[in-house]
Amino acid sequence: MKGVILVRLLRDLWLVSGARLTHPWDASAYLIEGDEPVLIDCGGALGYTALKQSLRSVGYEPGDIRRVLATHGHWDHLSAMALLREESDAELWIHEADHKQVETGDDDLTTAFLYGVPFPQSKVDGLLHDGDVLEAGSIRMEVLHTPGHTRGSVCFLLESSGMNVLVAGDTLFGAYHERIGSNLDSWHRSLDRLCELDVDALTVGHCPPLLLPDGKRRIEEARQQFGVYFNPWFKPFHTEFRY
Repeated sequence: MKGVILVRLLRDLWLVSGARLTHPWDASAYLIEGDEPVLIDCGGALGYTALKQSLRSVGYEPGDIRRVLATHGHWDHLSAMALLREESDAELWIHEADHKQVETGDDDLTTAFLYGVPFPQSKVDGLLHDGDVLEAGSIRMEVLHTPGHTRGSVCFLLESSGMNVLVAGDTLFGAYHERIGSNLDSWHRSLDRLCELDVDALTVGHCPPLLLPDGKRRIEEARQQFGVYFNPWFKPFHTEFRY
């Protein structure tokens, strides 16, 4: 990464990791500023060096991070955790239904098989539960258990600057496969629940580096798209083909 380009989504919320920021395989990860800075996800292991540059551009070192809150336990969202632990005492919090795969490095449930790179085992320090209310810096957030993409997927509903902002992870537009624990019926119910929320804006796990306005309409439209058609020809990220 030649230069660091960061996106400030809210007053204390930065996008610090993603395919256009740190590594092509990275999912979005977010920094919440404050005396005890928090990350929502932390990206993949191959993007960790660039993630450190992102943090330093906002004025933080890896050792400053106090907690990582996981949207779910997949390689592109969380495999950098083991490297972050080498430089910090950051705690990892995740929903119980995804915690075992992270602690064991399960090749299937962490989707490591898609990348051809192992998922480094990471100890889980705390469990997220539906309805938990957390505070980080100036931001208050509610944990919403939204299974479907994975059994332990969660969204975070943030209250900041007079706005309700949904950090949706891969609950919106994430991939489906039984091999990774996806479940269509659970996912339908999770999306129905999100449609009931009053959401001003949202951000998803794999998206352009910006905050998407008109959140409630976008969720409703995503719900209409869900499950219309499946693509069985998804290419593993670590393979190349010649045609």
